[in-house]
Amino acid sequence: MHETLTTPLPASWLASRLRLDGAEIERLRERGELIAVRQGDQGQWLYPAWQFGPRGAVPQGVRDAVRAAHAAGLADDRLIALLRRRVGLMGGGRFLDLLFEGRSDAVIDAIKASAATAS
Repeated sequence: MHETLTTPLPASWLASRLRLDGAEIERLRERGELIAVRQGDQGQWLYPAWQFGPRGAVPQGVRDAVRAAHAAGLADDRLIALLRRRVGLMGGGRFLDLLFEGRSDAVIDAIKASAATAS
């Protein structure tokens, strides 16, 4: 995957590149519909660019996965690590790919399993 897609980026950068409203990106994070990690203790929120689809739209699968992770008590950094993992034993696609293929149910199952083993 291209480094720009995996590198967490500030809302201002995403807003300018994707022609989005930076305040809307923040609202989506606050509502638990986007993944974000804070840079440093008091730093700005950074967003993995891969969660934005064509024209900056956030697929419903991403929103569902973030909500499921938060409901299960899984922190965003752990969710990101899970989504970057390969699906299956033979090195198939990543869990994040499933979100764009309309297979968020498999991702949500993995989120719940990951949260259960962490408890």
